[in-house]
Amino acid sequence: MSPMTSALISYWHRLPAESPSARRKTLDSIRERVRSGLEPRSALVPFALGDVDDGIVEAATLAYATAGDGSNDGDASCEATEWVRRGLALNRGAVFVALLAAGDAVVRERLAAQRLTLSAEEVAVVCRQLPEAPAQSIVEFLQEWVELVEGSDDPTLSRQRVLVASALDRCEPVAVRRAAA
Repeated sequence: MSPMTSALISYWHRLPAESPSARRKTLDSIRERVRSGLEPRSALVPFALGDVDDGIVEAATLAYATAGDGSNDGDASCEATEWVRRGLALNRGAVFVALLAAGDAVVRERLAAQRLTLSAEEVAVVCRQLPEAPAQSIVEFLQEWVELVEGSDDPTLSRQRVLVASALDRCEPVAVRRAAA
């Protein structure tokens, strides 16, 4: 059994017994240890792949995808997109939105290829977890997503369109205010 499999199994054994706030405190501690170089980046993976809480998964993924100084680490971000593509994370929507928020153009391209693989529930997580004032690149990503699924007869894609268009409507006033400033 791989060390990562053992770490995930251990995490899943603790999951029902620990509250989200306790898990978040543990994640914060691990994040700081990773940032300080006391733990390897892989110590964040059980939180990103094995938790179901949107905020915990998003924070763990973001910490994994960014270097100690908070800048995007393209290799780690691309590795994390594989978690979405291969369905490795219990909460793919939270992994997706963390990468969308942290990702560069290469990561956004990789995520764009995965948009239609998300379930309506996963898209709802993405839309719910979007930053209040997303970057223009995120707004453009959402606009392209709506255009991509526009007019589809597929019920899942139609639901995606409704969810993403609604999220985009919440983002547009912020984008308009930014443009006017």
